[in-house]
Amino acid sequence: MAKKKKGLKKPKNKPTGPDRLELSAFRQRVVVKFHDYVELPYKDGVEKEILNRDIGSWDMIEEEFPGITLTRLYTSVEPDEIVRLVDRATETDRDYEPSNFLNYFAIDCPPGTDPKALAKLLTESQAVQDVYVEAGPTSPPQLVNAANDPRSPNQGYLDAAPDGIDAEFAWTNSGTGTAGADGTGIQFIDIEQGWMLNHADLNAAGITLLSGVNRAITFPTGVSTRPHGTSALGEVLAVDNAIGCVGIAPAATGRVVSQWRTNTNSNTSHAILNSISNLKFGDVLLLEAQTSVGLTTGFPVEVENAVFDTIRLGSALGIVIVEPGGNGSHDLDTFTNAAGDQILNRGSADFRDSGAIVVGAASSTAPHTRMGFSSFGNRIDCYAWGEDVDTCRTNPAGTTSTYTTSFGGTSSASALIAGAALIVQGIAQANLHYRFS
Repeated sequence: MAKKKKGLKKPKNKPTGPDRLELSAFRQRVVVKFHDYVELPYKDGVEKEILNRDIGSWDMIEEEFPGITLTRLYTSVEPDEIVRLVDRATETDRDYEPSNFLNYFAIDCPPGTDPKALAKLLTESQAVQDVYVEAGPTSPPQLVNAANDPRSPNQGYLDAAPDGIDAEFAWTNSGTGTAGADGTGIQFIDIEQGWMLNHADLNAAGITLLSGVNRAITFPTGVSTRPHGTSALGEVLAVDNAIGCVGIAPAATGRVVSQWRTNTNSNTSHAILNSISNLKFGDVLLLEAQTSVGLTTGFPVEVENAVFDTIRLGSALGIVIVEPGGNGSHDLDTFTNAAGDQILNRGSADFRDSGAIVVGAASSTAPHTRMGFSSFGNRIDCYAWGEDVDTCRTNPAGTTSTYTTSFGGTSSASALIAGAALIVQGIAQANLHYRFS
């Protein structure tokens, strides 16, 4: 029987209470990348050095925007460790051309500062290679025995093709038995904004917050961070028990990293850098996020240059990075950045490949067709279910034993692809004694 397709539901009421997004608390920032040849110490307040070394025209910028200060874009990874990661990446991937991460800074905009006007003025400095207004927090794009998990019959995405990814076959037919098919030995990190880590079907997985703030926020779109994060983790890591559903790779070692670095600072590129510094070749990183360009949302996060650079560093290190294509219904072939370049179109001379697996969302029933909200184009590498996904859930009250049958978007699709990657790497390591790049 064909499943009834569920649309994206709009919230009946505006979010209230502590789960409400406090926009006034978020401090918008301007990201500045100085040219690689500009030599600066990587420290907060580096504008003093810029003035002392007569680099650019910082005194004129300060005169126009008093009170601004430059801070490091990356703070949880030491500069020496960043240099080591880049060196290792250039050895692993001979085609990798690294950016100077230690020339990335951010400006917290004081009250009354127009970030767009500040960014425009900074572009006039010859020392500045790139500058843009950070988009900030954006609504996220939403040996195993499954028989004793009572909700597993609802998890059609585990079934054989063409319906699902056939995780069930991997669990029972992976070379020497089921060795590695449950994700054993492979590390997994999920980047987003919030989770309910003590959910009944996740608690025994021992998932820990590696860095950042686990925030409970509901966006105007109706998407809430902790329910979203809990659902994504459930797809991948739900424990093989007798409680609810079962994850695609329940034995993988799972951790989470928040885009929220503090209660007022959201920094996706920083979260990625912190994650890849804690992963090894062949591990899997899931970016459960999308971003905005101007007032339009639903784009892959790599359209921001600092985010692209950190993703590219991770892929050069051999880490499998899975990235949603976004829920904006955008033709990514026609997307142009501020310079007018078609950076997401493989047919364009301006195309840049981050190495991430970019995922679109399709219907749950075969033949699978693109969901209308899913961004599309030749940058999309693959697709998976973008609707009807049965997985863990929570609510603003923080329940730990609820589930959903309607998780979707490029979020659910990306989590499915990340789970498939964990199965493949687990089987490869256990049976071939190496991992794939």
